[in-house]
Amino acid sequence: MVQSNNIKNDNFKILQSQEFKECFPWIGGDLQTIRDTFCINFKSSKNIEKVLIPINGINSTQFKGEFLLGYLDLPEKNIMPKGLILLTHGLGGSTRRYGLRRLANKFLKDGFATFRLNLRGAGAGRYLCSSNYSARCSQDIISAVNFLKNNYYSKLCNNEKFLPFFAVGLSLGGTILLNASFDYKGEDKLFDGIACVSTPIDLLSSSECIEKSRNYFYQKWLINRLKKQVLISDINSYSEKYSQLRKKINSIKTIKEFDECLTAPNWGYSSVEDYYLKASPIYSIKNKISNLPTTLLIHAKDDPWVPYMPTFNLKDSLNKLNDNIKIIITEKGGHNGYHSPKGCWSDKFVLNWINLSLN
Repeated sequence: MVQSNNIKNDNFKILQSQEFKECFPWIGGDLQTIRDTFCINFKSSKNIEKVLIPINGINSTQFKGEFLLGYLDLPEKNIMPKGLILLTHGLGGSTRRYGLRRLANKFLKDGFATFRLNLRGAGAGRYLCSSNYSARCSQDIISAVNFLKNNYYSKLCNNEKFLPFFAVGLSLGGTILLNASFDYKGEDKLFDGIACVSTPIDLLSSSECIEKSRNYFYQKWLINRLKKQVLISDINSYSEKYSQLRKKINSIKTIKEFDECLTAPNWGYSSVEDYYLKASPIYSIKNKISNLPTTLLIHAKDDPWVPYMPTFNLKDSLNKLNDNIKIIITEKGGHNGYHSPKGCWSDKFVLNWINLSLN
C-alpha cells in the first residue's frame, strides 16, 4: 500500500495554482461538455490485452455465466509500469468513449499501465452480461480489482516490488469507485488513491438537474443510449420476454423513469428514491471518510449535468478537518470537459496529482 494519504500542502498548492482556462471555440459549460463528441477516437495501443472478468449475479454469491470486459494497456515494452490505473466511464458510456481513451493514453505516455473497464452490460461487454450496472455496483469493481491483482500483479511488476494501484472515474464512474471503496471489507483500502472528475455524489440533485428544460436534448441523448444498451443483448429478439422488455423500455422518457423501472428494482431497492439515497456516496464520505484512500474530486461550477454544490459544500465541511481528500472547484470546465489551449486540463491535473501521491 502506498503511504500517500497526505500530499504535502505546499506541493498541492503548486498543483492547485495551475488554473483552468477555456480553449476557443469551446467557450462555456455546454460547448466544453459536448466537445469530445466531435473527436475521432485514438488508435488502439499495440500493447493491449482483452480481459474477461467473471462476476456473480446482482446481489448474489453465485456465478451465472456473466463477465465484465476490460482492456489492459501497457506502456512501451521492457518498461516496468510506475503503477496500474483502473479507469471507469460514465452513464451510457463505455471504454470506446474518446475521453476515457485520451485519459488512458495520457497515463500510458507517463509510464503507467491502464485498465479500461466496461461496467456491467456496457459497450462491447453487453453480449457478455444480461444485466446492467448501477451507481453502487460495488461488488463488480471489487471483483475486477481482485482479478487484476491475482492474475496480473506479478507480471506487471516482475515480482520485484509492490505495484501502486489507483483508480480514476469520469462522472458516474467516479460515484461507483467511491461506493466500492466504502463497501470493500478487506484489511487494506481497495485502491491507493481515487480521482473523480465531474462526479455526482448526490444522485437526487443530479436527477433534478438533468430534468431541467434546458437539458432536454442532453437527457434525450443519454436515455437513448441507455435504452439501446439494454436492448442490444443476447436475448432472443423474437421471444415474449424481449417483446415485453422492448415495450417497457419504449415507454421510458427520462433517466429517472429508467432508474425507477429498471435500475432500482433490478438492484434490490424499494424505490428510485431509495436507490438515489443509498447509492449517493456523499453520506458515506461524511461519516466514513477514513475508509477512503487519498482522494481527489474535480468539479466545474458550469457543469450542466451534475450540480457542483454538493461537492462545494463537502469541500467547506471536510477540507479544514481532513487532508485525505482534495476538492477542486473551478469556475469553468463543463461536464467532463476541461478543454484548454494545452489539451485536457483535468487529465493533466489528475496525472500530476497521482505522481505527487507516489512521491
